[in-house]
Amino acid sequence: MLERIVVPLDGSLTAEAVLPFVRRFLHRTDSELILVRAVIPAPVENSIMIADAATGAARAYIKEVQERLDREGVRVKSSVHVGSAIGIILDTAEEERATMIAMATHGATGLKRILLGSVAEAVLRKSPVPVFVVRPFWTAEQAVPEDLETRPVRNILLPVDGSDLAELAVSPALELADLFEGRVLLLRVVEPRKTGDGEREIEEARSHLQGIAREFERKGVRTHTLVEKGDPVEEILKTLRFHEADLVVMTTHGRSGLSRLVTGSVTEQVLRQAPVPLLVVRAGKPARARRRAALSRKK
Repeated sequence: MLERIVVPLDGSLTAEAVLPFVRRFLHRTDSELILVRAVIPAPVENSIMIADAATGAARAYIKEVQERLDREGVRVKSSVHVGSAIGIILDTAEEERATMIAMATHGATGLKRILLGSVAEAVLRKSPVPVFVVRPFWTAEQAVPEDLETRPVRNILLPVDGSDLAELAVSPALELADLFEGRVLLLRVVEPRKTGDGEREIEEARSHLQGIAREFERKGVRTHTLVEKGDPVEEILKTLRFHEADLVVMTTHGRSGLSRLVTGSVTEQVLRQAPVPLLVVRAGKPARARRRAALSRKK
């Protein structure tokens, strides 16, 4: 998963906020970074001249970042393209046979997010490879912590909901836990229901988590299982803070259109509020057999 990482940059400090987190991987494994910058063409007269100037500035910027990383011993290459940021990110990931995309999100909420959209959230819904997403947690007055890139990843939170789709995140969580020698916090949130046997549902949730825990423990990864009752977003955020999770691994069903606007996405809501990065795996279809095959290859 960490062999070839596409890192989209747009010239802003917000976008570059993902780099210290990516370096945490580089301290543990020899990943190749593929920097990509999208230049959106201007819909005005003389747009060709404007696009040429913008492309030149983008190339100078991406070259400076590449050279900085190269001096640090990172295997890195870069490219600049004119067009839609979302399309260019996804096309680059496909052309470069990327195994992960790592990017920052501006974290817009409310009307602004609905009107402008979010490149990161669009990529989450369409990417065929896992997406590591960082929401900058500092302000202009608060600098990036100096030791951020060398901090260990001690606790990885993995929320699951009992579906095959949610469990697609098991294999990436296992890889990261093994890389950092960290512990996996397995969380199942049972939503309150007006009817039905709530206690039985909780027992089934505990049994389900114990089965997943055994898969991790067979690989030598420590786990801790948690069953909570309440709203999934609230319980995930509460758990990651209480147990000091360094990273959350989740799946998204990749819904778009009216369904997503009406119901929202637990993953996207967590992303907008979480004080730690997320690794998101898009679930295309039920694939328990594929997940187990991926786990067996790690034996």
